[in-house]
Amino acid sequence: MKALVMVVLPIISFLFTFICRVKANYHASFVHTSPSLSREIRSKRKRVVDIDKSRKMAADKDESSASTFEWAKEGNLTKRTIQLTKPLGIVLEEIDAFDSTAGVIILEIDPKGNAAAAFRRGDADICLYDKILAVNNRDVEFSTFENVMDQIITSEGNDVSLTLGRAPDTITVRWPNGVGVAAKPGDHFCDLAGLAKCKIPYGCTNGGCGTCEQSIVTDKGDQRYVRPCVSRVPKGLKFIDVNP
Repeated sequence: MKALVMVVLPIISFLFTFICRVKANYHASFVHTSPSLSREIRSKRKRVVDIDKSRKMAADKDESSASTFEWAKEGNLTKRTIQLTKPLGIVLEEIDAFDSTAGVIILEIDPKGNAAAAFRRGDADICLYDKILAVNNRDVEFSTFENVMDQIITSEGNDVSLTLGRAPDTITVRWPNGVGVAAKPGDHFCDLAGLAKCKIPYGCTNGGCGTCEQSIVTDKGDQRYVRPCVSRVPKGLKFIDVNP
């Protein structure tokens, strides 16, 4: 019996020591890896939050865009009909991403396209954000983007007649690159140049150096000089022609 105890005790002691070491190593391993696991979990959570934030920002942008063009839904627009040669050189976009029947506006005008060329010549009064009211005398004021595009693409001949609607009480500003912007009195010339993608050199940006100075001619025939970095669109005008 005594001999058996002498044999068993060392075995039990060895097993106990082995188990304790394995347990200690396990805890050490867990403590070592848990920060990286926590970082991974936090990273995944952050990605989810970022995705949700991006979706919310996109939705807010769509809502903001829709509210920006509320004037285009009200129907109180100044209208004009112009003739453009294909390809038109314009980019169209739906007014409201949540309402496909809100209508379509001119989002971009290619400075090298036919629309800009016609505007430079004075043959067509076309501006950014004008609403497409009719194509070849067919009413599309509250049509979908697809329908407006179909009317333009399938129109016969090389020329397309567009009836455009513009926000009331605006001033047409024509930039040297042939892009027009419908402005409100008080709008900054530098912001309008950015919309028209017209490159203007700037220096001090506070009106002191004159690097950005441009010559403008108004519909009243008077000529003056403005510095777009600080100058605003004046009141009481209908048309401003900007020249470098």
